[in-house]
Amino acid sequence: MANVTNNAGFFFQTDAELAKEKEKQAKCNYTVGDAMQLSTKALDLKVVQQGKYAFVAESGSMAKRIHLDTKKVGKIYRGHAAPVTSIALSQDGEVLWTGSWDKTIKKWDTKSGECLATLQGHSDFVKCLEVVGNRLYSGSADTDIRQWDVNTHECLAVMKHHGRSVERLVAAPPGYLYSASSDRSIVRWDLTTLEVNKIYEGHETNVTCLVISPEDDLWSGSADKTARRWNPETGEVDTVLQHSERVKSITLLGPYVVTGCSDDNIYVWDIASGKLKHTLEGHFDEVGCLGAFGSVVYSASLDNSLRRWTMTPAALAKYEEEARMRKMKIEPKADGPQMTEDEERELMELLEDD
Repeated sequence: MANVTNNAGFFFQTDAELAKEKEKQAKCNYTVGDAMQLSTKALDLKVVQQGKYAFVAESGSMAKRIHLDTKKVGKIYRGHAAPVTSIALSQDGEVLWTGSWDKTIKKWDTKSGECLATLQGHSDFVKCLEVVGNRLYSGSADTDIRQWDVNTHECLAVMKHHGRSVERLVAAPPGYLYSASSDRSIVRWDLTTLEVNKIYEGHETNVTCLVISPEDDLWSGSADKTARRWNPETGEVDTVLQHSERVKSITLLGPYVVTGCSDDNIYVWDIASGKLKHTLEGHFDEVGCLGAFGSVVYSASLDNSLRRWTMTPAALAKYEEEARMRKMKIEPKADGPQMTEDEERELMELLEDD
């Protein structure tokens, strides 16, 4: 149903959209999940050095290195002219690569923050990056994957197959690169020949995320509201995890596969049974980035936050109990003070400014 109101800020919004916005306002916090507030929306995340640092790509045209113990920003990498969508690191951690909506890739000295080079060649947004040895691979909304020499910065090859945007790249032994696309397919490339080695089809719409298990199983998430496990050799799917909203991120930790969704939640699934074990609530916008190290899952979101979740049984049970208690506290009370329309509008404006 359309909403009829005299408030210009709410023109053309449905009742469902207004209800969703109020729900986000009620959930707004920068405490749950040991949260760290970011200055802008998080678009990519890499956790490195045994969980000591996180590199975050942000919509504010920058990337950051964050010390996870102190929550302090150690270095800011500025230079792009548009949101930074993707990050990749050299094996020794001394070089950071960033991809952006400005169609370029930049190379940075991680310690000094100096921009060492700018790579140009894509004709649309750079969506994902992956470093394999002395080669950098970039995927773009122009549908191409480009191979670059990390030292000379020369584009060595353009790999063409996908019909729509390349959303994610993941390398896997022995010498493969997997690419996920909004054309609904996943492709495995032979990095020796740069030819398509295998195609995986089954998702009904955009494939948004990929991860490879220690056993070389391929996991994918999609806007079709599923996460799937594929046998990489046969292409068969043996596990389908159904979600209520789009799956935006995926990671693995021990016996769990963990998914982040557009409904603001993180879901913890038992790999062996395929059953949902826990729901982690704390974010108040889409969870587009996940990483894991040790017993901790790290999440970054469009709510401008980076959070961490200990994945022990006791901690998981505690998160769920705390979420239940928060929901009880924010239930509207009929005879309690209510926010006026002007107050609601001001709060929305403040959130947008953040």
